[in-house]
Amino acid sequence: MTVERDPVFGCELVTSRLDSDGYAYQGKSRAHIVAWERAHGPVPPGKELEHLCRRRNCKALHHLEPVTHRENELRKSWAYRAKRTRCPRGHDMTLHHQVTPERGVVCRMCNREAGAA
Repeated sequence: MTVERDPVFGCELVTSRLDSDGYAYQGKSRAHIVAWERAHGPVPPGKELEHLCRRRNCKALHHLEPVTHRENELRKSWAYRAKRTRCPRGHDMTLHHQVTPERGVVCRMCNREAGAA
């Protein structure tokens, strides 16, 4: 699997084996789910992983958040995403947000921390 780190937005973009919807695969599973399960165990029941960056081929753990299906659907709306004031790690998004080309909203502080690790 080929992965490229986006130096601006902190995404870990899988560039090999994408499906027609743009999701990356590792074996028979989506790469972001494999990465999450290796780091955190199974996705909690009743939750699905949302890409904060809106990039379906990103597997960066700091860009993934387990949310309900309803929350995931609500976050498809730019107006809803833009209202978030805190990232999953608690950073102030009014000060530290970045908007990806796909109009995802990611946290600059989380990107810095992940890049330093």
